[in-house]
Amino acid sequence: MSKFAIKEVADVTFFDIETGKPVIFFDTLKVSTIENESETAEARGGKGNGTLVTWNYGRTATLTMQDALLSMDSLSLLAGNEVVTTGFTLSGREKVTVPVGGAITLQNVPTTGKVISIYKTVGGVLTEEVVIDGTIVARTGAEITGLTAGDIVSVFYEYDAPVGAQMVKFTSDSFPGTYRVVGDTIVRDQSTGKDKVAQFLIPKASLQSGFSLSLDVENPAVFDFNLNIMKEADSQDLYQIIKLA
Repeated sequence: MSKFAIKEVADVTFFDIETGKPVIFFDTLKVSTIENESETAEARGGKGNGTLVTWNYGRTATLTMQDALLSMDSLSLLAGNEVVTTGFTLSGREKVTVPVGGAITLQNVPTTGKVISIYKTVGGVLTEEVVIDGTIVARTGAEITGLTAGDIVSVFYEYDAPVGAQMVKFTSDSFPGTYRVVGDTIVRDQSTGKDKVAQFLIPKASLQSGFSLSLDVENPAVFDFNLNIMKEADSQDLYQIIKLA
């Protein structure tokens, strides 16, 4: 009987169940774990009401993955929506010391028809809003004129997404899908000390929608992808583990 040890994380690929084509490839995982659970029924009796017979039933399995890096494609899987590259705006915020002449040039051109707010800023605190004759100061493209030289101002505006920008939208009516999942890893044979290729194959797994996005000044964020492994149609199979000779 050949025994082996497992230490290496798996590289995991999601496949579209209908087309059979790969959807995404995870090669920066920190953890990839298959958790197995089942329920138990017991027959008890006799003195002390001890356990006489047990039955196991309701086997379930969950694939838990933790990725060191996030991509817009993996984020879109959690959202259940496609990555969008056009037709959206971003929020701009700039703090500028107004030079002689009273004109500043923003880093981006504000979107036409969107509100631009300008506030004098003292010690990082927003004070009075800058207006001329009851309206926001004049603007031509990215240039704003009519400001007071020497003032520190904070400008808030919206601008059209530049080429290359991407957006993933989380909506109340969209959720992650179901995929065929393959994980590739290596195991080390006890008797030979050599590494062997191993693989787990999950015919059908539903990606859970719940996840946390933590922005921590001291610790790099990690990203969890948890999948409920489901029984394959017309079969009792949940998943397979394969090791090459």
